[in-house]
Amino acid sequence: MKFLFWLSFKLLFGNIKRALLPYIGITVGVAALIVALAIGAGGERLITNNLMAISDNRIVLGGDSFDQRDIRLLDNYPFVEYSFFPDARVVKGENIFIGYPKRALQKLKFPKLRNGEAIVDINQFPRVKEGETLSFYIGNRMENFRVAKLYVEENPFELTKQGNRIIISQDYFSEIFNRYRYNELVISLDKSEDSEVLIPILLKKFNNDRISYKEVKILEKPEVYKKVVKIQKIVKNTLYILVVVSFILSGVGIMTLINGNIQARTMHIGVFRAIGIPKNSIVKVFLIEGIIISFLGMISGGVIGTLITILGGKLIFIPPVFKIEKIVFLILMILITGIIVGILPTKRIDKINVVDILRKN
Repeated sequence: MKFLFWLSFKLLFGNIKRALLPYIGITVGVAALIVALAIGAGGERLITNNLMAISDNRIVLGGDSFDQRDIRLLDNYPFVEYSFFPDARVVKGENIFIGYPKRALQKLKFPKLRNGEAIVDINQFPRVKEGETLSFYIGNRMENFRVAKLYVEENPFELTKQGNRIIISQDYFSEIFNRYRYNELVISLDKSEDSEVLIPILLKKFNNDRISYKEVKILEKPEVYKKVVKIQKIVKNTLYILVVVSFILSGVGIMTLINGNIQARTMHIGVFRAIGIPKNSIVKVFLIEGIIISFLGMISGGVIGTLITILGGKLIFIPPVFKIEKIVFLILMILITGIIVGILPTKRIDKINVVDILRKN
């Protein structure tokens, strides 16, 4: 085996130019694979965090008067994630007080809030720590709030609104602002549910359960959510295409390398066969040479791909996400597939006539 490795190195470094094109192909393929995976994953995360922040599988209902009893009814529906009153917000000076029901706080990954507790945006209150107390004037009185949690607002619509966001429980909101009834109600449906099918069922059940003389009506359907889901699918499909192209490019590079070796080394093969080196050993020489080039191409492709991804991510404002396990797995698959496919050209060795080769050379 040592002899075969030595022979492979001698053949490879004896003609570097011949191996340059396959090496470049593998390097480009691996680099493109890393860029596609990291930037694609980063873009997908941006869509999930940003676009999904401004759109959800939500509907807006309008009616004569909604209150917390309606929230409790909806909490019992299995297809409803949470519900809240969009008008449960009051501006006081530079602050916006927002009321959320218990279920909504839970689904938004906020802690359960008691009276006198609040959640604030860390970017608006950078010096505040959890557990500290904030005091605000509400009307003619001072109200104290213990900071239960700091969060980072990601909804672009909320970020465009002026005022410091102070999230409190719906019960406490109603108590301090004396607001118990609302004309609109937002319902967030399970993301796996088809809103077109579910809306008529929801309306019928909700109207029956409310026992109200005036029926509620749909004010807004989740059209934006559907568009965001389509965008997600487009991004995923584009990512898959880029991965496949990178996969093929690298695999073809390895196959071309081995095939080119056999064509360029016809005389060497003839000599090897003439001095009695077995065909299997000759095949191993070419495979070892292919593995060496592939390994070097993968290292350089990994370094170049990582640098391009980091710099490119900064230029297009998409923070890359490196999923190391997935990247390593696909790179290994490229190597294995390329070598398996590269074995096919080695069958030509059997067809080489040793006598004819030696006469010509």
